[in-house]
Amino acid sequence: MFGLSFTNPAMLYGLWAALLPLVIHLLNRRRSVTLPFSNVALLQTLQHDRMRRVKLKQIILLILRTLLIVLLVLAFARPTLTGAGASGSVGDAGTAAVILVDQSLSMQYRTPQGTLFERSKARVRDILSLFNAQDDVQILLVDSDVTPLSDASLTTLRARIDGWSAQFDVTDMLPGLQTALTHLQTSQMPNKELYVVSDVSHVGWASVPDTLEWDGISVFVVPERPEIVQNVSVAQVKTVGGLLRVGQPVTLEIELVNHSETPRGDVPLQAFWDDRRIIQQVAHIPAKGHKKLYARFTPETSGARALRVEIGDDDLPADNTRVSVVQVPEQLRVLVIGDTRQDTYFLSQALQAASFDVHIQSSDQVTDEILSAADVVYLCHVSRLSAGIINRLQKHVSSGGGLGIVLGEQVDMRHYNERILSELLPATLISVRGQPGATTAYQAFPPELPNHPMLSHVQLDGTFRSPRFFAHYVVRPEGETQAILSFANGTPALLESKVGQGHVVLFVSEWGATLSWNDMPVSGFFLPFVYNLTGYLVSGAVSQSDYMVGRVVNRPLGISTKNEGVLRSPGNDAQTIWPQQRGVSPIWPVGRVDRPGLWKIYAQERLADLFAVQVDPMASDLTRVSDARLQAIFGDTRLFVVSADQQIKDVVLPLRYGREFWRLALAGALFLMFVEMWIAKTTRSRRL
Repeated sequence: MFGLSFTNPAMLYGLWAALLPLVIHLLNRRRSVTLPFSNVALLQTLQHDRMRRVKLKQIILLILRTLLIVLLVLAFARPTLTGAGASGSVGDAGTAAVILVDQSLSMQYRTPQGTLFERSKARVRDILSLFNAQDDVQILLVDSDVTPLSDASLTTLRARIDGWSAQFDVTDMLPGLQTALTHLQTSQMPNKELYVVSDVSHVGWASVPDTLEWDGISVFVVPERPEIVQNVSVAQVKTVGGLLRVGQPVTLEIELVNHSETPRGDVPLQAFWDDRRIIQQVAHIPAKGHKKLYARFTPETSGARALRVEIGDDDLPADNTRVSVVQVPEQLRVLVIGDTRQDTYFLSQALQAASFDVHIQSSDQVTDEILSAADVVYLCHVSRLSAGIINRLQKHVSSGGGLGIVLGEQVDMRHYNERILSELLPATLISVRGQPGATTAYQAFPPELPNHPMLSHVQLDGTFRSPRFFAHYVVRPEGETQAILSFANGTPALLESKVGQGHVVLFVSEWGATLSWNDMPVSGFFLPFVYNLTGYLVSGAVSQSDYMVGRVVNRPLGISTKNEGVLRSPGNDAQTIWPQQRGVSPIWPVGRVDRPGLWKIYAQERLADLFAVQVDPMASDLTRVSDARLQAIFGDTRLFVVSADQQIKDVVLPLRYGREFWRLALAGALFLMFVEMWIAKTTRSRRL
């Protein structure tokens, strides 16, 4: 449905001027005067025809002059045709607008015209020029969080633009869109507009539902994107194939991702261990592909060590470096929890044979201090656990520790299902299959073992025979829990789940001293399996001092002090922090970390703590969100995408005010002026 409005409606009062030609015409009419003249019929006829033509031309001139004035007045009043595309906007009404500006890591992408974020700031200036003092304008800077810039005049908002800078977090448009929608829906302004200035990478729109209501709101998406993406990122760095120990070689795995449409065969890579270069290679990565590189090195000292991986420069340098803090223990500390010493006998013996630092504790004597000193914890045939110990174990695993659960004969299945497994490893104990001590019927592992780090170097090829399992629990995995190893009949034997930064592994048959459930502890499979399992569980501790940009960090207080500490970010900015008590444990309240790299805490003039902050690998993917996805979110009738070669005002103003016709009215007035001048000239010529 269309309607006609005027940008300058006051000019319509000028339409009264259209009466002037009529008034002048009436005033200039001459009264008939009778003059004596010869009665010549021919002259009378000619005079009558001539006067009819003159009167007709006068009427035409009157109409033309009236229309000329009307068109001139309309041209100055600026008539506008509005319709559904303008969302019911009214030209002279106030506008409520929210401008979402993407300030995530991907906006640091460099182009010949500057970074995407610098280009976006120029777009924001153009958008602000569309408003005046009566409008309600709010700016939201978005990444994974929302920073509102409201309660400020347009002049203040324009002045703040120069101080903006792109951050290092990943994009999540949902919080910003929700904030914008709430503001626009509560506004009393008749015109409501949303502007999204972003590289519109699909990652930022993954969490946005299609159920948000944008009725009555015009949405303008302003993409700022590179024409061709040229970016390689360091996606992951971890140690594999061995335990981290001083003097023991370990393999470093580095994963690179090529986000470009063309292969890259010239990517230089270097890795540094405490600023000592340990790797230097050149990587060849297929288009839109991944590449894993491996190298071995030997840690020479224990403690928290910085591992840094760098690749060559490209158009998005923020993801070319990845830093991790690796904890190298003097000796791996393993805590074995059991109801009795007999329950822990075989497991503790195997761990001690592997030169681990083993501590055995009953379940009712486990404290936070005991857990914090352990890298890996085993629950060996534990029947029940208190709520406090379950919470401590959950915190231990979430912070990067490992937990192994070995089921035994005394297990309270209902308690495990309702309390322990529901918190630590989503799975359900169904029943016990088999008969303990009945050696004639048993289950075994299949001849081909899965390819998994827990099962590496454990081959049943004649050197080792498969253990026999006379009884075991039937377990149904749930959620993200996976069966890593199954018996030959397909029943899960070894299950794994990830909690926070750590791993939880469940074995379905006991390792008791009586060997009534299986003969695994006396088989050649047992020792290498326990060694690999422990190494796999401790692998979470490699990155327990690593965090993603944008997270709130609280670090455990490594030293006893009540004095302040100094927090130094990767940019070497210093900030004073004070220790706080959280429960029974004191912590350093670091707060939200906003920059990738190595962070350090100094206390009593020495280095007290070290942790690393990394960018989210998803932030490196600049793949554009599809138009269909945007239309599903906003609706295709109210969504307008402003291309790179379009001026924002050329898209917004016609939709806000409608299509103006003043140029057409002015052209019509000029045409009528020429016609009037021509008719008037011919009339005067004939009179002469």
